[in-house]
Amino acid sequence: MKRKLTILFGAVLSAAMFCVPAAAHHGSQGYDFSGPKKTLKGTVSRFAWQNPHAQLYVDVKDDKGNVVTWALELNNPGNLVGAGWTHSSVKAGDEVTVNFNPGLAGKPIGICVDVAFADGRKLHSSQGCGQVKNGTFEELYPQGKQ
Repeated sequence: MKRKLTILFGAVLSAAMFCVPAAAHHGSQGYDFSGPKKTLKGTVSRFAWQNPHAQLYVDVKDDKGNVVTWALELNNPGNLVGAGWTHSSVKAGDEVTVNFNPGLAGKPIGICVDVAFADGRKLHSSQGCGQVKNGTFEELYPQGKQ
């Protein structure tokens, strides 16, 4: 009996060790969550509806008038559908205002993205937002309202 319990305990421990790395997936170390979100207006150059994360590429003019392409990480398509997105929600040429946590070291990247369109539509991607929904659109994710 003692041997069966030892084998069972070893099997459970082994399974737990293999599951922890799988649950980790990847981190969000490359983004600045310490300050306020960044807001930019620009034109969508590409929308990649793909796994493991959809990507939104937005062309934005910098202070010198040069176009900088920002790569914004969104959630996976399955989770985006649950938040109201479709594969055709965003198209190249769309004028958008994006609100997001920027990348570190001045890289033109971002995560935890809110997208507002010229026609008034709004979408949110919870990728990288953690449990806190600060800075998201109130009507999409009411905070403190049950």
